[in-house]
Amino acid sequence: MTGIVEPVDICVDNATHKLGRIFLITFGNGSSLYSNKTPSDFNFTTAHTQNQQTSILFSHFGFGNKVPEHSEWHNGSLDHTKDDDGGYMFLADVGNESHQPLFNYKVNNLSSGVCYEFSAHITNVVKSGTKQVKPNVRLEVWEKDKNNTLIAQASTGDLPECDTMSWSKYGVSFVPTSTSVALFMVSNIYATRGNDIAIDDIELSVCSDSVDLCAEQDTHESTSMFLITFGNGSSTYSNKTLSDFNFTTNHTQNLQISPGHGRFGLINKVPGNFSAWHSDSLDHTPTDDDGHMFLVDVGHRNDQIFNYKINNLCIGLRYGFSAYFANIFKAGCNAPEPDVRLEVRAAKEDGDLIASKSTGDIPQCNNMTWSKHGISFSPTSSSVVILMLSNVNQSYQDLGNDLAIDDIELRVCSGNHSGLCPPS
Repeated sequence: MTGIVEPVDICVDNATHKLGRIFLITFGNGSSLYSNKTPSDFNFTTAHTQNQQTSILFSHFGFGNKVPEHSEWHNGSLDHTKDDDGGYMFLADVGNESHQPLFNYKVNNLSSGVCYEFSAHITNVVKSGTKQVKPNVRLEVWEKDKNNTLIAQASTGDLPECDTMSWSKYGVSFVPTSTSVALFMVSNIYATRGNDIAIDDIELSVCSDSVDLCAEQDTHESTSMFLITFGNGSSTYSNKTLSDFNFTTNHTQNLQISPGHGRFGLINKVPGNFSAWHSDSLDHTPTDDDGHMFLVDVGHRNDQIFNYKINNLCIGLRYGFSAYFANIFKAGCNAPEPDVRLEVRAAKEDGDLIASKSTGDIPQCNNMTWSKHGISFSPTSSSVVILMLSNVNQSYQDLGNDLAIDDIELRVCSGNHSGLCPPS
């Protein structure tokens, strides 16, 4: 995906396009456990079989307003849609290859050359500790009228089991070359035990300034502008400083003791002197023995966790900024969960906001669980500042809002480089 995102009003003259939203499926609401509506009421199809009265079996689904009774599920947990009493969600015991796709939606009257976002909130309905197969869903965009061409895809990764059912938003952005596409959700996993999911708030919208990370295939052959893994070493704490990695923070570094409120350490395992933390848990970087990570006891709301200025970008080229995050608190602790806002701003004092996206609450889990969050953007000048800021407001007396960050990266979204670049 290359080029600046075009204004929304160049789309087909349609009120929903001008608002930025093409469709939003919340599945409605009602007092009955299962809705009697079918996928056709929401203009999509599925290869799974619908249940409207009984428990959900293998390769079946239901539109339920709470998770039904099951010994290993989050019984009674609710849908994602806000302010939606009795709101329904799409619950599925995912089947095998013959039961795919989970979701198939054809949309027409798009504007070729415009950036769109296809997204949904998805969660694992299985409780932590059951050790069942975790769901893993692939979002795909196909141009069916152009030789059935796959133009974008992204996967959720394994959806973790948690103590409470935790919703996360997943999506993919794309630029069609025709006016019609088919949107799919397909399982990457096939198993008869586990692989049970809930899906809600399925949406297609025109890309705003705040867009999701680049599509997977757009980064495979693309250029990495920087990748910060924080190195490795046998000492628990690295003696490197943030200047070695070309970024700043308004948190204070600890080189020998556990980070306290408003402090951080570059560390190769979570310290063991606080019982609520995932003691001895390791960094994210693959094949990186004793790899260090950025462990932060976050301070106040809007405190800068990360500030990186980068120059020599190409105007009009799309970039993807991402990092891996984990909540270092164990499941079941009564403590605020981290919520980090990623921002891209023009590199000047009080620089204009170019793009912004939040991680949402990063859940507590039985094991420290890494998840990738990111944002894509098209700069309007050759220099920008990339920020991570806290969305959580807490006092110095409060526990919680402690997180680990690793593998911070900026990439070009596509191997097909184009844009106005500074002289070499």
